[in-house]
Amino acid sequence: MLLHAGVDRFALPERVLTLEPSLARELEARYALQWAAVCRLVEAVRRCLPHLTLWGFVEEVEDRWAETLPGSEPPTRHEDEPSWEDASLAVLAQRSHAQALRELAGLAEVNRGEPSYDVLSSAVGSLMGEGVAAHEAALAVTRWRVWPRVRMGRAPREALERHARTVFERYSDHAARAAVAWVRATGQEPELDMFHALRMGLGHEDADVRLECALCLEDEDALLAALDSLEAPDALSVVRRKLAALESSRLLRRLADAPDEAFARDVLERLPFPCSTASLDAVLSACARLEGGLASRLRTWALHRPFEEQPEASRARWATWARDTRGKVAAEESLRFLEWASKSASLRGSADVGAFLESATRAVGEVPSAGRAELVRASGFVHWLALGDSDVAALLHTWARDAACAEPLLDLLLSLPVRLGRWEEEQHSGQAARLLMAVWERPDRAPVLAPLMKALRSNSGTSQRQELIDAVWLRFQRHPSERAELLATFAPWRRELWERQLASGQEPIACFETWWRVDSNLQLPALVAWFIREAPAEALPERLPFVWEAAHARVDAWPRSTSHAVSWASSPLNNALRAGHDFLIPAVEHLLAWFPDFERRVLAAPVPPEESSTHRHLLEDIHVDLRMMTEHLERRREEEEHQREQELRRRVEESRRRDLERQRALQAQQAEQARLEAEQRRQEQEAHRLRLLAAVEAVGSLPAPPRASPPNPRVEVGPLDDEPLLPGARLSTLMDYARILKSMSTGGDVLATLASFGLSVEAWSTEAHAWGQVMLRRPDVGTRFAQLMAAPWV
Repeated sequence: MLLHAGVDRFALPERVLTLEPSLARELEARYALQWAAVCRLVEAVRRCLPHLTLWGFVEEVEDRWAETLPGSEPPTRHEDEPSWEDASLAVLAQRSHAQALRELAGLAEVNRGEPSYDVLSSAVGSLMGEGVAAHEAALAVTRWRVWPRVRMGRAPREALERHARTVFERYSDHAARAAVAWVRATGQEPELDMFHALRMGLGHEDADVRLECALCLEDEDALLAALDSLEAPDALSVVRRKLAALESSRLLRRLADAPDEAFARDVLERLPFPCSTASLDAVLSACARLEGGLASRLRTWALHRPFEEQPEASRARWATWARDTRGKVAAEESLRFLEWASKSASLRGSADVGAFLESATRAVGEVPSAGRAELVRASGFVHWLALGDSDVAALLHTWARDAACAEPLLDLLLSLPVRLGRWEEEQHSGQAARLLMAVWERPDRAPVLAPLMKALRSNSGTSQRQELIDAVWLRFQRHPSERAELLATFAPWRRELWERQLASGQEPIACFETWWRVDSNLQLPALVAWFIREAPAEALPERLPFVWEAAHARVDAWPRSTSHAVSWASSPLNNALRAGHDFLIPAVEHLLAWFPDFERRVLAAPVPPEESSTHRHLLEDIHVDLRMMTEHLERRREEEEHQREQELRRRVEESRRRDLERQRALQAQQAEQARLEAEQRRQEQEAHRLRLLAAVEAVGSLPAPPRASPPNPRVEVGPLDDEPLLPGARLSTLMDYARILKSMSTGGDVLATLASFGLSVEAWSTEAHAWGQVMLRRPDVGTRFAQLMAAPWV
């Protein structure tokens, strides 16, 4: 109080001595009231002492308040605060306003082993302080009942390590507990002195201390001894888990000899995986004898390590467990184990995976109808389908007829190619198709059709469905009696099935006959369009009767679609007829005779609801085609009549022409006879002339002038000049050709010159043209010719 009034600390004793007696008595009375409040707090603290391990808490509280009084106000109980004398420690730990009391009550609750989360967090926070309470917190939070629930960061852990070492050094009676706290704080091997303390703690009078020392030392003998002496379930669980973490063979033998579900769960909680074959055998043997094979806990223990990474002996032991627990394990758990065992492609065909498959198949077969839909959505169900055999196919056949699971099951089957594609295994190609066809098999197929159609609509855009369509197409080919059901059920795939029909190479007539009888009635126009529209004109007489037969069979029940089909047939027939294919006239005449009855039936038939989207029949269009074909026939008859008349006229003209030709032939014969007579007279005159010339020659005549020698150029003759460029010709060489031209250029008698070379005018023209072509093809010949013609000739 004096300090707050501004008195120097070193002057306090003298100032107190100089106080007036009345003021001193007032100060003493006030201090006495404050100390009385501290004493009530101390008494409340004493209630916590039986549940605390260390000592000195009362003294620490007294010293702390003695140092601060009378300058600080000691805590008093608030109106909303529980009574310090009557309230439980748990209530004081959570609701007391006195920090020291709340802290110590919380540590007492932690020591009792079942603190709330808030109390435990407060105890961890006490580690960050100093004093006996912090040391007590280090021992409290590391007790075996509490430590598994403790979560702390780096700073609290370092504080815990420091406080544990302080307790170990100051409190020799609690050295074993301090060593336990240090080992759990650091996670390291204990130092020599701490190790000695832990060993000594194995003989401690407190069972909890003995247990904690055995847990920290990982002493198998001590833990097994504790296991025999403990009765509390939580203590037994802690010991079992610790021995399981050590992979104690004696513990596992006990488990195998006397399997207990709680015992097995504790072992699986800490048993390392993978473990030795002996340990695995003990665990699986015990689990196989328990209800449900303890499958859920085993899966949690084992499934984080791939099945293929385990030794062969371990895989065989797992397969034995699957066989032993067949019929005991729930279907969903069996499927998860199958998924775990079959993830590796190399093991999917092995006997080990086969054991899991058999177990899963039996478990799935025992699932009641109410649980099937949920099981279909399980992740392992796809693996079961992928590996499925005849037994799986038989189960699917039954399940698909169960209304409770038919839709999700069929939806899964249709999406199975996509799911199996992720496995990227050739050995599973076609599995989805095989299972779908197994579901399709008789008997009692009717319940499958509606859910299958619904599943198809929801999976219409699924990729990688070709194998399913191929399976349906193969079924369509091999089972004619099922074709109508197949096309009606798999209507979303009709286009793909039709493409496969076209690719099969079947004759169009056989294809049309197959499809119109089993396909949807509304598809008849499209079938006729394909059958007739793209057909050559020569094939129409053969194909059209099948169209009229189909229309005759369908018109009463489906008048509009049938009239559309007839329209698709009449239009190409009309076009082909008007294109000049007269061989179609019998087919046209048959249609003209057949159509009136067909039209009557179309108009008389009621329109079914399925044809409501087809707004009208096409009789008017057919009438247009028939009228055009009728007009064409009439024009053709007129043309035939006209051609007949033209033929008669032609025959008359031909008769007249032959008469004229006979007259001309007679006149020519007479003219030829006259020419022959004139020629005979001319020959007689020529002979007479020759006799006269011979007579003249005999008398004598002047000798004939000598023949002039052919000219030659005054240049050196080259090899090209005498090369026979035109073999067989009179002028075979370039020199011959130049020589005759030079002779003709002198101005003499050209005909005589030609005759001197043995050429007629026609022969000269031919050979001159040939030489012109040679010079065009060979420029060197033209050049040499120019040189020869330019040279002087003698």
